[in-house]
Amino acid sequence: MPTTGPFNVGNARSPLLNANHIFGSIFNMIISQRVFSDNIKGTYGTLAERFKVDGGLYGDTKLYYATDILESEDWIQDSASELNVLAINRPDSPKVQYVQIDTFRKVWITIDNYLTKQAWSTAGAFSQFNSVTLGWLADTKRVYESRMINCYVGQTKSNADRGTIKVNLDDASSGDPLYNITGEEKNRMEASIIGQALADLMVDLKDTTRDFNDYGFMRSYALSDLMFVWNSAWKNKIRKVDLPTIFHESNVVENLEEETLPARYFGREVTASDAGSGKVIKTDGTIDPTKGTLRANVEITLTINSHDYHLFPADDIVATITSIGNKRTAGQGTTDAAAVTVGTTSVDLLYSQVYLEESGCICKIMHRDSVPFMGAFSVSTSWWNPRNLSENHYLIWGFSKPCYLYNRPFLTVEKK
Repeated sequence: MPTTGPFNVGNARSPLLNANHIFGSIFNMIISQRVFSDNIKGTYGTLAERFKVDGGLYGDTKLYYATDILESEDWIQDSASELNVLAINRPDSPKVQYVQIDTFRKVWITIDNYLTKQAWSTAGAFSQFNSVTLGWLADTKRVYESRMINCYVGQTKSNADRGTIKVNLDDASSGDPLYNITGEEKNRMEASIIGQALADLMVDLKDTTRDFNDYGFMRSYALSDLMFVWNSAWKNKIRKVDLPTIFHESNVVENLEEETLPARYFGREVTASDAGSGKVIKTDGTIDPTKGTLRANVEITLTINSHDYHLFPADDIVATITSIGNKRTAGQGTTDAAAVTVGTTSVDLLYSQVYLEESGCICKIMHRDSVPFMGAFSVSTSWWNPRNLSENHYLIWGFSKPCYLYNRPFLTVEKK
């Protein structure tokens, strides 16, 4: 009898008990039962926590007003315009953006304190099992929020004039900055070019300019108000080399210690241009993982060939379904993953529910207040069912969908 593995044995009698060596008609007892409780150590959830703003129970909308700089003009003391003290010069209407609590979700689970106890040898083991089960309510919410915010930050681009900063790291032809450079020298040169681009950008951000906000209003920024969110693949690549002087002289090296997200969160929306022959979405709507990695942009349960698969934001669709399905039955996941369809109608996933992972984003630079993530309430409740002796436990919460403020910089630094 195996001592490890998935003991999914249905109604089989005594699947884990060994026959006693002396009395073969009875079984040796289980020594102890341990429920793993150290399941979610971290979620890369610091962005979700940083961006949270209190919404409260009264009202559902926060309004943000932005105004632009005024104009100066020549002054001539006794001119007709200066003698007309009744002239009116009102400011332009402010730009108004709203953030609204418009999304509500729940997590729930049913437990009981009677028949389930028969599966446990001690009160302590049963109590630990119930505690871990109920702990998943908060952990599920935590995973959902962190994945949602991280996906938003990794995919979203500003419409500001300089919302996207391109860094030329080409190496194909003689005019390219990395042409004919290899090995460690290439790595150092690449890091130096990135450092130079970031140093120049930080100088520009401190100047008065209209380039970095969607409204095109005159703004300047204190660098202490800005935060860097690094793509881990690029940050780790830069960290491997002896950092060029530019990183130290311009304080770019300090920003390397800011937020970091795994590379899987960085990508772009999927459109009809990604479907067709030779594309990541084949002509029949199924996914070709050799052409790119499609990831879920939402939490969703898919039913493929009568098998259910639950995906969280950022999950690799093909890899996750393959892994889950093959753990149930050999080959099931591989078959089901090949059957998932993406498109606009009559498909398993809509374009808006997925994104395409891309490796070109180096980092995001944004104002620390640029993505207000507003919460309404988070309430835990329970209901005792006296007829079947069970308890339903619910966690219900409300929040605003993530969005960036158009008055703030939300910049993408990416490879050209």
